[in-house]
Amino acid sequence: RHMRCAAEAVARVARFTHPNIQTNHRTRTRAAHPSHSCASASTEGPGGTMLLLGLTGSIGMGKSAVSSMLTKKLGVPVLDSDAVVHELYSPGGAAVEPVGALFPGVVTPEGGISRPELSKFVLGPTNESNMAALEAIVHPLVDASRWKFLEDAERAGETLVVLDIPLLYEKGYESTVDAVAVVSAGSEETQRERVLSRPGMSAEKFEDILARQVPDGEKRKRADFIIDTGCSLADTEAAVGALIEKLKGGGDGVGVPLYVRAAVWERMKRE
Repeated sequence: RHMRCAAEAVARVARFTHPNIQTNHRTRTRAAHPSHSCASASTEGPGGTMLLLGLTGSIGMGKSAVSSMLTKKLGVPVLDSDAVVHELYSPGGAAVEPVGALFPGVVTPEGGISRPELSKFVLGPTNESNMAALEAIVHPLVDASRWKFLEDAERAGETLVVLDIPLLYEKGYESTVDAVAVVSAGSEETQRERVLSRPGMSAEKFEDILARQVPDGEKRKRADFIIDTGCSLADTEAAVGALIEKLKGGGDGVGVPLYVRAAVWERMKRE
C-alpha cells in the first residue's frame, strides 16, 4: 500500500517547494471571504499580523498527534477544542449545570459530565434534536474560549496560531480561519483499525460518529493543506515542521512572511 508521507499544499501556496510537499494549482474560494482567492493569496502580503490556521480531521486520522507536534515540538500555540470541552465538562466547568439540567443522570458523583452517559442521549439518528440542544449550550462556551485564546496570542506577539477544530467543516467554521490543514491517514482501513482499538469503542458507535462527519475524501478536496499520517511518526513530524516553517516565512529567503493572507483575525476584531 503506497502512502504519501507528506504535508501537501493543495491550494494557495504556489511557492511551496519542499520535496515532501506536493502542489495542486487549483482555485479555491470562500464565499464568506471573496478576497481570499488563490491568486490574491499567492501575490499579496499578509493583511494582518496573525495567521489563523484551522486544523481538522476525521476520527482516527491522527489529528491529536499532529496537534501535539505543533505545541511540544514546534512551539506553535494551539487551541484544542476537544480539550476546551473536556474542561467545560469537568467538575466546576461552565457546561456542567446546563447540560446536567437538560440530560438527567449525566452528572457524575464527582460533579462532572459523564461522556458515556451523555452519548446515550445525543448519538444516533434518533437523537439529532438532543445533539442540537447540546451544541447550543457548548458551542458558545467554546467560542468564548477561542476568543480569549486569540487575544492572548496577539498580546504575546504570535504571528501564527492553530485552531484545532474536529468538526470545522461540519459546523461551518471554515470562514473563521485563514487556511485549513486536514489530517488524514489516507486509508479507511487504517482509520477503522485505529478507532476500534480504542477502549470503549464499538463498531456501532464508530459508525454513528462517522455519520456526523464530512467524509475524509471531501475534506481532502476542500483543504488548503493535507498532513498525511499514513506513514512513520518521524516522517509526519518532518513534514509538519516544513509546513510551519514555510507559513512563518523561513528557510527560503522569500520576503513575504506568510503564504496565505492573514485577514480573519483583523476582521473578527472589527466586527
